[in-house]
Amino acid sequence: MSKLSEETILTIAQAILANTKVLQSLVDSLPKDVKAKVEAEVAKDTPVPTPVATAPTPAAPVMATPTPVAPVPVAPAPASPSSVPFADAKGMIAYVMDAYKALGPVKGAAIQQVLGGLGINTINEVKSEHYADLFAGIEKLKVS
Repeated sequence: MSKLSEETILTIAQAILANTKVLQSLVDSLPKDVKAKVEAEVAKDTPVPTPVATAPTPAAPVMATPTPVAPVPVAPAPASPSSVPFADAKGMIAYVMDAYKALGPVKGAAIQQVLGGLGINTINEVKSEHYADLFAGIEKLKVS
C-alpha cells in the first residue's frame, strides 16, 4: 500500500470539512422539531471513539450524491472588490454558508457551479482575487 502524500491528505481533509459544513447548514435549516429528532438520532448512532495505539488505515472518501439542479449561467457579472461584503477567507466562507441557507438546498447547490465557473473545485481554493466574481455569481443566483 502506498503512502498518501501530504497534499492528498490535506485535500481529503478539506473535502470532509466542506461536506461537514454543508451537512450542518442543512440540519440548521430544518424546523426545530425535525432538527431535534435528527440530533437525537445522530447522537444515538455516533460511536464513542476508542484510543488506538497504531495509526488507523484511512477510509475511502465518501462522495455526496449531487442533487440535480437546473443549469445556471455561471459567468458572474464583475463586481467591484469594494462592493464585496467580506475581506478574508473566514468572512467569505460565512457569506457562502449564509447564502446557501438563504437559497435552500436545491438552489444552494448551484453555488458549486459558480465555483466551477471560476475554475475552482472547493470553497477552500477560493483566493482573494476571486472574491468579487464569487460574490457576483452567488448574488445572481439569489435573483434568478
